[in-house]
Amino acid sequence: MNTKHYFGRFIAALAGTTAIIMALALAPSGRAQDKTTRERIGIYDSRAIAVAYAGSAPQVQKMKELTAQMKAAREAADTNRVAQLEREGRAWQSHLNQQGFGTAPVDDLLANIAGDLPAIQEAAGVTTLISKWDKTELDRHPRAEQVDITMRLVDAFHPNEKQRKHALEIQKMKPQKIKD
Repeated sequence: MNTKHYFGRFIAALAGTTAIIMALALAPSGRAQDKTTRERIGIYDSRAIAVAYAGSAPQVQKMKELTAQMKAAREAADTNRVAQLEREGRAWQSHLNQQGFGTAPVDDLLANIAGDLPAIQEAAGVTTLISKWDKTELDRHPRAEQVDITMRLVDAFHPNEKQRKHALEIQKMKPQKIKD
């Protein structure tokens, strides 16, 4: 066999193998990609969500239900039920104040638009939703890119112009410490 020919084929094969090894070495692996791809989380101002909820269809419906229960309790002269509904109403109003002016969680309000949340997350390209006031949860995602989706969530409540304006304005203010 011709040594020159054999050596030439060996060099060509070696060059091809080297090229494949280099390509594999330089190609991003799953692990390398995980380190370079940043998680994206959706953050929101919970106060704006509370403002959008006030006057929304779910809030109006809840008020109608409470009003009907109160009317029925009064007509039945059920003073215990009237007192219970009054306590519940005051507690609900206090909770809404904490959500609208403080930093109380709004998970109960977001439940009203739960059907819209997957599409909102997908459109924003975020994996999870976290209140911008929830430092404990934000600390669990220290390297995540934070995408503000407040107004996308607000819009899911179908606010009128005034509600939307208030939702924008509340975000410019500092949260208040609300006492019970």
